[in-house]
Amino acid sequence: MNMNDDEALGLINRLLERLHQADLTNFGSHLQIVYVASGAQHVETQINYGASPRPLPCGREKVTMEKKEDIIKNDAPLSALFRKNSHEKLQKVMETWRPFLNGETEDVMKLNYFKFDFSRIQPSTIYLDLAQLINQGGLQCSMSVLAAYMFSHSNLSQSETTLYSQLRKYKCICE
Repeated sequence: MNMNDDEALGLINRLLERLHQADLTNFGSHLQIVYVASGAQHVETQINYGASPRPLPCGREKVTMEKKEDIIKNDAPLSALFRKNSHEKLQKVMETWRPFLNGETEDVMKLNYFKFDFSRIQPSTIYLDLAQLINQGGLQCSMSVLAAYMFSHSNLSQSETTLYSQLRKYKCICE
């Protein structure tokens, strides 16, 4: 199977997020995999006896695969993926997108599809906006859920893997 670095990175990250979301008992072991795009791979294992599972941040609910599918398949607005205490920031960001959206944009917080006019806005602007919201702790699900949502609810990217990789890249830039 041939895949490029972005696809491989996306698959590894989705696997690690699913392992974390499964909330399985790991008997105190912690496995960390770092993938380097040049093809090199570094695997480091740390064993912490008696370690308890990492609690979810306050206000963050566990997003199961079924819930992820519901969010993506149904006509849920983008705001459903963000914590209520970050909706004000999300609304401000989405208001800046309004002039660059084609179609109905009456209440931006109820939007569930984003058709951007890329002759007037750069995709990097959207990725930066989303990354800043993620870094501020506004996202209540994993980044892979956001990537899957934006892939199926926007014209931001023609590849879910690329979209995820871009979100990850801009998240690191904004840190």
